[in-house]
Amino acid sequence: MMGSLVRWGLLFAMIAATAQGCRNTEQAPLKEIQRVHSGALDLVVLSPTGALRQGKDSFVLEFRDSGGQLADVGAVIVNATMPMAGMAPMLGESTVNPTSTKGRYEVATNLNMAGSWRLTVEWNGPAGRGSASLPGTVL
Repeated sequence: MMGSLVRWGLLFAMIAATAQGCRNTEQAPLKEIQRVHSGALDLVVLSPTGALRQGKDSFVLEFRDSGGQLADVGAVIVNATMPMAGMAPMLGESTVNPTSTKGRYEVATNLNMAGSWRLTVEWNGPAGRGSASLPGTVL
């Protein structure tokens, strides 16, 4: 539990440090990268480039209800890991910041290697508590 909190804290710190570059994503046209259903919500990953990029990058994470409307989920944590054969997984850095639009969050990342990553998303707030796992390819 404590190790998970430390990883989340590191992820949040990195996103805060790179959030300035992410602020423009609300104005740029966003392309859907991935969508996953969890409970009563859809989690949608969006990016101006249509891809997740190696190194410092950012994307938008939206939570949508069954009617397709944005849903306020409160506090959000994103954890990024990359499985490594015969080793502990590589940890990426990510920080989540809510935008002025409820249900939409800016996520700044630092994923040091291209390849297959897993984003684990947890939330707790007005729309309930939940989690989802999203596989993704980082270019």
